[in-house]
Amino acid sequence: MTKKSSVATEEKILQSTNKTYLDTITLLVVFSILSIDFFPAFGSLEIIAPQYLYLSIVNALVGFFIFKQPELLPEEYLRKIKKSNLAKSYTAFLFLCLITVFTAQNTSLAVVSFTQILVVFCLFINLSILLYRRLYLIYTISFLIGISMFIRTYMDYTTFISLAKSSNLVVAFNQIKGNTGNINIHAASLTGKIPFLLLGIIHFSKWKKWFLSLTLLMVTILILLIASRAAYIALFLILLVFIAATLKIKWHPKPIKSILPAIILPVVLAFFIANFIFKKAENTERFQSVTERVMQIIPTKTEDASINIRLKYWQNAFEIAQSNPVFGVGLGNWKIASIPYEKKISNGLLLSNHAHNDFLEIAAEAGFVTLLAYLLIFVFALLYNLQNCSSKKEPQTRIIALIALLLMLSYGIDALFNFPLYRATVQINFCLFLVLTVLNGCFTQSNPTATNSNSKYILIVVFLSSITAYFSYTTFKAYQFENNMLLDQAKGEANYSYTYSKIVQQIPKFPNVATNSEPYIELAGIYAVKEKKYSQALHHFDQSNTINPHTGRAQWYQYRIYKELGQLDSAHYYAKKAFAIRPRNEDYYLAMLTMDAYKKDTTAILKNHSEFIKYIQQPNIWIQTSSALAQSRYPNDKIIKFINSAITLFPNDSSLQNRKKSFEKDAIFAKKQQLKESKNTAKATNLILATQYSLKKQYHKALVYYKKAALDYPKNSIITQNIGICYFKINQFKSAIIYLEKTLNSPILIDGKTEYLLGAAYLNTNNKQKGCQNLLAAKNKNHPDASKLLAQYCN
Repeated sequence: MTKKSSVATEEKILQSTNKTYLDTITLLVVFSILSIDFFPAFGSLEIIAPQYLYLSIVNALVGFFIFKQPELLPEEYLRKIKKSNLAKSYTAFLFLCLITVFTAQNTSLAVVSFTQILVVFCLFINLSILLYRRLYLIYTISFLIGISMFIRTYMDYTTFISLAKSSNLVVAFNQIKGNTGNINIHAASLTGKIPFLLLGIIHFSKWKKWFLSLTLLMVTILILLIASRAAYIALFLILLVFIAATLKIKWHPKPIKSILPAIILPVVLAFFIANFIFKKAENTERFQSVTERVMQIIPTKTEDASINIRLKYWQNAFEIAQSNPVFGVGLGNWKIASIPYEKKISNGLLLSNHAHNDFLEIAAEAGFVTLLAYLLIFVFALLYNLQNCSSKKEPQTRIIALIALLLMLSYGIDALFNFPLYRATVQINFCLFLVLTVLNGCFTQSNPTATNSNSKYILIVVFLSSITAYFSYTTFKAYQFENNMLLDQAKGEANYSYTYSKIVQQIPKFPNVATNSEPYIELAGIYAVKEKKYSQALHHFDQSNTINPHTGRAQWYQYRIYKELGQLDSAHYYAKKAFAIRPRNEDYYLAMLTMDAYKKDTTAILKNHSEFIKYIQQPNIWIQTSSALAQSRYPNDKIIKFINSAITLFPNDSSLQNRKKSFEKDAIFAKKQQLKESKNTAKATNLILATQYSLKKQYHKALVYYKKAALDYPKNSIITQNIGICYFKINQFKSAIIYLEKTLNSPILIDGKTEYLLGAAYLNTNNKQKGCQNLLAAKNKNHPDASKLLAQYCN
């Protein structure tokens, strides 16, 4: 062997070794990315926080590796990226999103959302560099994805079976979330990876083929059990397009014999298994059967709440986009800007957080131009992949184009009905679809031109990844903080373990708004209220209103503070403001009732009642309102007519019938009492003085006059209850028990307050059995604070 040939042989060996090394690194990177499907939350309320933080770190490390390996970044790659219309559209979309950070209504939210989009963009750059001229690895990648899906579904089945045994099947269905936190997101993540399973089944033989076929069976059953309509559509189209294309492309020598047992049979078997499990659940809603759920995709009735609410969200998104057509309201700002549009369609503090359509949400958050850039990504991808599917192309090119099309199909359907743009696990599918589309056709290159000068480009990715790592970390810490606050607040206000000073020190800045759209600074106000630091609390609630004035929660707490301070005009102002912001919130309605009753404004009570029952009609609403009318001295005969209007709607409701009888008795009693009061005004004076002293928290003086009033009105259960309350307030719990026990069976005291106070009094006298018994009764009467004490003392 000559010296020249020996050198050439050594070069080939080095090239082969280097190729194997880089292939291994590429596969390790792909595997590391797939591992986010197994991430724990690490104490974060949202799993996406640690996922994006991890991907940012991976991006930085991969970018640095590429910097140290300049041969990975040849001139040919840069020219291809620069010429790619898809890459240009993606870059334009990113740039336009960046602009909205500076025009956003809430910059903090925009920064966090842009960070998540930038993480995926950097991931796209890194993967496209690693896979450039290495698309032959797609089969190995498909097998890695198959292993990942097998492990993920096995874990899901374990949880499902455990829940089905300990609870019931419907509970188990609703918990098929993987580690995504949402069943629809999990279904989208699984569906988006099915094209790789199909590719592997067609490509491999023997045990690998049947392993992937088994995985397909397991995944399909899981998707069908989740019963996500978007996933059903995507699954059906993926299978249909893949099978049709496989038969046409004929990349396998025996496509019919290969497809039938390995793909079609697992899917058919999954259909029957899922239906069998659904039948066992005996559910009449989402989880009836696969067939019923498919029929709901195109509903024949207008009562489908899920579809109706989505249509409303979409309408809201379009209206927001029309109002802000150029740059939108800012990335991530949907969760604030959409709230006023939902005030009359969502109960309580239920908020959408997303438009359930990425395209419309982008239009609302970033404007129509940004939407156009985003749509062009899909347009160019569609055209490019269809072109590569033509019969004139190499089989490898056509296969990869088909897989890219299926990935785009799955992602596009999910984007039409959900919000994959901000979900890391689904963004991996999006990223792979872009990479396969852009790089398709680049399989081998003998001597790629690489220079060290190209390395400067990857340093930009490393720099950007470092920035995304910082903001992803702040987001992660914010969601940890939010999770801790939820756990602490679940203990009840009296048992918070965090202090106001500690909360103030931990208030996050990126983001500055929680997942429920509550500004984090609002939590400082809530904890200040608990410690009766009212001036600080009011300051924080004012800060909260500058960040998000649309939930009414800050105003409701301000009502509470002013009511506690005895500044009832201010309390009335904030109660009214809260109810105007969220007229479907029962807490706000009851606050409004309380203040209108204080002002004895029956006109306002009836007006607000008419507004509230437009949205929520429940018997207890009429009962609460009738109590407010009674406190406002509204004539009993009119109150009875008012209750009759409710009985017409709820003829079989016993609580309304009992309330009517109570007022009929009160009407007779009131007439007799009126005669007595005309003879002796001192009786009324006793009651008035007792009430005044009670409002001033001078409970000893209030007791004196309540007892005098009790002599005047011995059958008045409200007075007897107030005596018990006064004894409770001055910590004479045994005396409080005596009087509160007398009012237990009063037909007009049905709000659970008596039972709640009795429960607390018994607990304070170490009688846990009676305490818990009364607290349970209070909870059954929907007393708002009973559950907290039950959870603390009676479990």
